[in-house]
Amino acid sequence: MTVAVPLWNEARRLPGLLACLEAQTYPADRLEVFLVDGGSDDGTRAQIDAAVAAHPRWYRLDNPRRLPAAALNLALAQARGEVFLRLDARTRPAPDYIARCVAALQGGTWAGVAGPQTAVGETPAAQAHALALNHPLGTGAAAYRRATQPTASETLYLGAYRTAWLRRVGGWDESLAATEDYELNLRLRHQGGQLLVDPAIRSVYLARETLAELAGQYYRNGVWRPVIWRRHRDAVRSRHLVPALFFPALLMALSVALWTPWPLLAVGGAYAGTVLAVSFDLGRRHGRRYVPRLLLTFPTLHLAYGAGFWWGWLRPPRAV
Repeated sequence: MTVAVPLWNEARRLPGLLACLEAQTYPADRLEVFLVDGGSDDGTRAQIDAAVAAHPRWYRLDNPRRLPAAALNLALAQARGEVFLRLDARTRPAPDYIARCVAALQGGTWAGVAGPQTAVGETPAAQAHALALNHPLGTGAAAYRRATQPTASETLYLGAYRTAWLRRVGGWDESLAATEDYELNLRLRHQGGQLLVDPAIRSVYLARETLAELAGQYYRNGVWRPVIWRRHRDAVRSRHLVPALFFPALLMALSVALWTPWPLLAVGGAYAGTVLAVSFDLGRRHGRRYVPRLLLTFPTLHLAYGAGFWWGWLRPPRAV
């Protein structure tokens, strides 16, 4: 079993992930871990070196390109395990996470498996962001986020894969600086691989702490979505298009608002009403203190993604 963790300047979050890895019920002598550093300068490298020194089957790899896809391919080239698992510093896997991934893959049916992506927050602001990320209004209703029973999925959150499948499709695409997991899963499915999301495989994802960080994350996701859409016709689903189409619709409504307010009232009013209703419902269930932040978080997710999508469509980016 091989675990790969792309890292860059994660000194604050890496200790939590390392503790989760040490707590795994999967036999330590059957587990190799690659901590792949992209040139960190915040103390991450010292944490990696200390962890490697304490565990004989843990290794540090250097990733001069810094891209997650490049880090994962470096680990894949050296992997000796029949199963290859991606993790990152914002993930907190349950103690039986690796054992359950391996067990799910042993049946021979699945090319990759994972549990649902469930966000949590370490601060009040991040907790509000997590509520938005966990709601269909924030990120859609994909199985990899919402599955309540084992189900086939179009993609996976991180994911454990049969190493042979990853090598068959050529690993991760290093021309992508974001959405690399989604693109990998597309190629796996195109070659006949099936992906499983099983809620018994439990982990949590640490949401971004500030709106600026959240906006940057979803802007990058938006920028790179048209890139993989140009390569794969099935790379875009309705949940990707809705925020992408909302952004220009809102801009056009704003542009004619001086002449007629009706388009803005129709587009903006319907959207604002939906955000208000969902935010107050989440506040009723989880705490009214989250409502002001939610009223900002949902538009941040949608507008950042929509702006990124059209910028990426008009000026396709290239990975460094």
